[in-house]
Amino acid sequence: MTFSIQIDPESGMGVVTCTQVLRFRDAKEAAEALWESSGWSGKAVVWDFRESRFDVSSTDIREVAEFILRFQPTPPPERVAWVTPRDVDFGLARMFEVFRDDAHTAFRVVRDFDEAVSWTRLLRPGAA
Repeated sequence: MTFSIQIDPESGMGVVTCTQVLRFRDAKEAAEALWESSGWSGKAVVWDFRESRFDVSSTDIREVAEFILRFQPTPPPERVAWVTPRDVDFGLARMFEVFRDDAHTAFRVVRDFDEAVSWTRLLRPGAA
């Protein structure tokens, strides 16, 4: 998988665009790259999987969720959205949502990129 990271200079929101086939190690590498990105506020991110497809098992999904929960920055992001149009990937993303459950982070899986960006920009009241 290849990915690119864009950071909105005003809000610090990240957009990670992924292409090709996504595997377990790719997910970890992309997450680490985002966490190390200068300018990322750590508050919101959209993961754009429209041009990729998942090649992971349900066990891999659980392991990625556990990795994220264990190593994500503190405090964790307030909002995370995943965008994927494929039914099978949407289902796997929903599994990730359940495994990643964190009261500090609102998580949403959607099929529309603009919807994801709009929703992700809605930070909690008082958030910078």
